[in-house]
Amino acid sequence: MEEIFKIIPGILYFFVGIICLSMAFKGLFSKKFLSFHEEVTGKKWNEIENRLKILILSLLKLMGLGFLIVSILLIIFPIVNYFSPNEFYQYFIPATALVYCAGLFSVNYSLYKTTKVDTPWKGSLYAMIILIVGIIISILTK
Repeated sequence: MEEIFKIIPGILYFFVGIICLSMAFKGLFSKKFLSFHEEVTGKKWNEIENRLKILILSLLKLMGLGFLIVSILLIIFPIVNYFSPNEFYQYFIPATALVYCAGLFSVNYSLYKTTKVDTPWKGSLYAMIILIVGIIISILTK
């Protein structure tokens, strides 16, 4: 039974990693800004000047790279840690992902509060909770 509890954090991290991977693809391969961005700006993509479009797409690609890094860490780490446990990485990698998700939460929640547009702040909050639960289970099963 204790062995099952030891793999739960890895499953939780892997789950968040898969979601981050889908967000990475969304950001890296965007041809326009996200739907909630249109609501925030009050403009459709085709109403924005070309130089601003280039900037927005660049920022979306940066967001996608952040998600990609976090997803790689969270998808590969549980597998590596299962076969070669490392206490430092066991906490450092999920804590790093938690920092990224906390930043996403902060930015998206602030945008939501300021504009009343439904931003994806809840998703980053859920990811933070899942990561925290994984870290707590890791500590308790140590």
